[in-house]
Amino acid sequence: SSGINAEYGDTSLCQNFAAVTPPPAVTMGILCCVSDYLKTLGSSFDNVNYMYWSLAFVSAEFLFDTYLIWRQRRVVKETETRTEDVKKLMDEETYLKARSYSLEKINFGIIHDCYSYFETLGVSLLFITPFLWDFAGKSIEYLGYSHELIQSNVFLWQSSLIMAVIHLPWSLYRTFVIEERHGFNKMTFGFYFKDTVKKIVLSNVISSLIMTPLIYLIQWGGDYFFIYAWGLVFAFTMAVFFIYMDFIAPMFDTYTPVPDSPLKTAIEELASSINFPLTKLYIVDGSKRSNHSNAFFYGFFKNKRIVLFDTLLDDTCNPLLGLDENGNKKQFPSGEDDEGKKKKGCNQEEVVAVLGHELGHWYLGHVYKPLMLNQVIILGMFYLFGVLVKNEQMLADFGFPHGSQPTLMSLTIIFQYMFGPLNKLFSILSTQLTRRFEFQADSFAVGLGKGPLLQSSLIKMVADNLSFPLADKVYSSFTYSHPPLLERLAFIRDEIKKQA
Repeated sequence: SSGINAEYGDTSLCQNFAAVTPPPAVTMGILCCVSDYLKTLGSSFDNVNYMYWSLAFVSAEFLFDTYLIWRQRRVVKETETRTEDVKKLMDEETYLKARSYSLEKINFGIIHDCYSYFETLGVSLLFITPFLWDFAGKSIEYLGYSHELIQSNVFLWQSSLIMAVIHLPWSLYRTFVIEERHGFNKMTFGFYFKDTVKKIVLSNVISSLIMTPLIYLIQWGGDYFFIYAWGLVFAFTMAVFFIYMDFIAPMFDTYTPVPDSPLKTAIEELASSINFPLTKLYIVDGSKRSNHSNAFFYGFFKNKRIVLFDTLLDDTCNPLLGLDENGNKKQFPSGEDDEGKKKKGCNQEEVVAVLGHELGHWYLGHVYKPLMLNQVIILGMFYLFGVLVKNEQMLADFGFPHGSQPTLMSLTIIFQYMFGPLNKLFSILSTQLTRRFEFQADSFAVGLGKGPLLQSSLIKMVADNLSFPLADKVYSSFTYSHPPLLERLAFIRDEIKKQA
C-alpha cells in the first residue's frame, strides 16, 4: 500500500541521494562484495570480539541519531513564531499547537531512544538472550519435550511477552498523555489493552508460522539454503499481502464500503481515467483510535482497492455521514459545526487530488520497484548469513556455549547486530528513494490537473495532524520519508508552470 504520511520531511538532498539509489543488480553486487570481503579477511577477525564490535556500531548509530534529532529540536525550539512562508499556510494558533506537539514528541523520543540504547547494552553485556534461550529449553524439558523448533517458538513467545511488558509504560504515556493532550487519542484504556493483546497474539502467531519452516529450511537446505529461505520469505510475504485486508485488518478496524455518493462517483471517474482497476472502495473508522488522517490503496493485478480514513474526509463529502440508521441517504451536511467553524478534513475535490497522487504511485510502478529491490536484498542477506553462521566464535562472544549453534539465535544475532551497518545503509537509501517517488507522484497528480487542489489538501493535512512545517535539512535528509510541506508545495507550483 501507499499511504499519506502527515510528517513531512525536508528533502533538499532528496534528488541527489535518490539518483544514486542502487538498482537490484548493483545492490546484489554490493552484497557479493561484502561476502568476498568477509571471506578474504575472515582470519583477521579471529581475535575480534563480535559483540563488542556490534555494540560499537550500535553506540555510533545512537550518537549519530541523537545528533540528528537535537538538530531538529533546535529548529523547533528556536522558531517561536511563524516564518513568512509559514504565515501563508497556517494561523498562529495552529502553528503554536504544532510546535508544542512536535517538541513534546521530540523530548519523549530522545528519552525513549536513550532507554532503548542502554537496554540493548544491558541485554547484550549481561547475556540476557542466551539466558532466555536456556530458560526456553528448560521449560520444554519440564513438559517432556526436547526439540530446537519447539524451543525456538517458546523463546519467540516469551521474549515477545517480556518486551511488551517492558515497553508498555512507554506506549501508555505516548498514547494517553502526549496524544491525549494534543487531541489525537480516541482510545479508552479498555480498547487499548484489548487491541494490544490482539496485536501480541497475532504477531506471535505470524512469527511462529514463518520462523518454524524457515529454521527447518536453513538446517535442511545445505549450501543452497539461502535460495530456499528467500523463496519461503517471498511466498509468505505475498500470502500476507493477499489476506491482510480481508482477514487480519478487520480484526482491528471496521472497513465500510463507500455507498453511492458524489465522492464515490468522483473517485471511480479518476480511477477509470488512468485505467486503475478499482474493485472496492472503503472508509475505515480510524477516528476510533486517533484523529490522524491517512489513505492508501492495496491489491495485486486487477483487484485494486482504496481505503480512506474517515479522518481524511470533512463533513461535506463523507458519505457515511449522509446515511441514517437504516443506511438510507440523507442530505449531506454543510460542513459547519454549531459554532460556525469548519471541521477538519478535506473536501471532495481535495480527496480526489490526494488519490491522484496515490494512484500516481501505482501508475509509475512505485509499489513493485521497492518490492523487487527488497527481495534482492533479502536474498543477499541470507547468502551473507550463510557465510557468517559458520563462525562458531560469533555466538560464543554473545554468551552462548562454544559449539552451540541454535539457528534462531544465529538469525537473531546476525540480522540484528552483525547486519547493523547494512541495515542502516539500506534504510537511508530507501528513505531517499521513497522521497523521490513522492515528488514523481506529485508531478503525476499535477498532470491530472489536480495541482492546486493537492496543495490545499496537503496544507490541511499538515494542519489537522499538527505537523511542524519546518525541518532541519540534515535531520530530514536522513529520517523523513516524505518531502516537507514547503518544499513539496514549491515543487508542485513549479510543475504546474512546466505543464501549463
